[in-house]
Amino acid sequence: MTAPRISLLVESLNIGQILPEVYAQYRPLLVDGVCYFLALLPDNRFTEILAEQYSLAAETRFSDRVVNLLHQCPTLHKLGQIVARDRRLSFELRQSLQNLESICSDTALNKVPADVKQQLMRIPGIEVAGNTLAEASVAVILPFSWKENGSGEIQHGVFKLLKSGIAERLHEELDIWGKLGAFLEERCEYHGLPPLDYRETLESMCRLLRQEICFTREQRHLVEAGDFYADEPDTVIPRLLPFCSDQVTAMERIFGGKVTDAKLFQSRRRRLANRLIDAMIAKPFWDPAGETIYHADPHAGNLFCTDDEKLAILDWTLAGHLSKEQRISLMQIVLGGLFHNEAGICRAVENLGRNRPDESLLRAAVAVAMREIRQGQFPGFAWSQRLLDNIALANIMGFPESLVLFRKALLTLSSVIEDIAEKSSVDRILLNAGVRRFCGEAPARVLAHPHSRAFGTHVSNIDLLTLCGSSPNSAAAYWLGAWQDCLESFKSRSR
Repeated sequence: MTAPRISLLVESLNIGQILPEVYAQYRPLLVDGVCYFLALLPDNRFTEILAEQYSLAAETRFSDRVVNLLHQCPTLHKLGQIVARDRRLSFELRQSLQNLESICSDTALNKVPADVKQQLMRIPGIEVAGNTLAEASVAVILPFSWKENGSGEIQHGVFKLLKSGIAERLHEELDIWGKLGAFLEERCEYHGLPPLDYRETLESMCRLLRQEICFTREQRHLVEAGDFYADEPDTVIPRLLPFCSDQVTAMERIFGGKVTDAKLFQSRRRRLANRLIDAMIAKPFWDPAGETIYHADPHAGNLFCTDDEKLAILDWTLAGHLSKEQRISLMQIVLGGLFHNEAGICRAVENLGRNRPDESLLRAAVAVAMREIRQGQFPGFAWSQRLLDNIALANIMGFPESLVLFRKALLTLSSVIEDIAEKSSVDRILLNAGVRRFCGEAPARVLAHPHSRAFGTHVSNIDLLTLCGSSPNSAAAYWLGAWQDCLESFKSRSR
């Protein structure tokens, strides 16, 4: 009985058209995956989904119907937030998905657990608002005010609470996602699609989404992020308030709106985009510490432009850490590209991986990336990330979860940056920050051990000397590669 209803629903939504034409071959796989997911939901959940679809007007757009479906499933809601600004999707679909970033709804207050709300209202001096500020994938944001002891001044804060029944819904869905990877791999073979490691990817995603309902973890991240950005006056991290528990995160209220909605002149929007790149990519990457924190869920609903035009980074439930060794290897890949050192790039990529690759396949992937440089690509951060993407997609090797999460965050953030100010350059901002960091390191380098990489640029003095000494070889390698490109191009035209 359920299977025909699922097929009818998926067919009526025409789920496949979510994917752009360039990925048309994956549309049958997407349809199979959605049908599988819906089939394993409890019957009462699927009945709710159908009822919501039937309640929509007949002329409701396809994109709004899809968003209605995603909103009822916390894991799909999160997925919608991640891709909401991906420019490979249609403009109409992106517009609809962006509603998932932060939902303002009169009915959201009904999703606040009654017992938790009563406990909050009993806190002395607290005045809880009668309406919610926003609704996210698993939580509701409830504003409140109180008088601070001593000054008697009225302060404004927000409570972040789990929606009623959301933990049960989340666990139901995560159990399905745990099985979905194997199913997709089977269907890939059926549809004749390239084999990808869906199992590992989805299992990693499940581990991360389980953190969404752990408020004590978010509170630790907020404290860590507050310390990390303490010397950045233009970056705001919400301050924790003394009303937190394992069921509630209480923090100061940030007044402003989504960075993508900021009513600013173009020059100031570009400055805001640059600030975003500097704070969320350059600062964690160029930090000299052994481990550095980064925001792992940077969709536009979590990034505010405050009323005084500062950048506020909200919702630290999902945060990751990059080790010093990982940043050293990422830097070695970029340096290898700049100095045309294919062997050095291969070594750095192997250091990043969690398994040993087929070396011939790795060298071939690096050779393709080097050809891009000779064709005019700048071997910067974006180039190095594309190289790692291609290696992962070709199943040449896998990368640790922290690195995969960092890449996911970069992709989400780059789409947000494009919507703030088009053609903002991540590479340019990152390079400028690196040059400033390098100039500031000069005095310390005089006394440093030659092999020490205890710098924000992650490069030792020996690295610098080696690069200078290998310049002639780098030039020779570049021109030899360019000559080989010409020969291959001539051969292909001759056929």
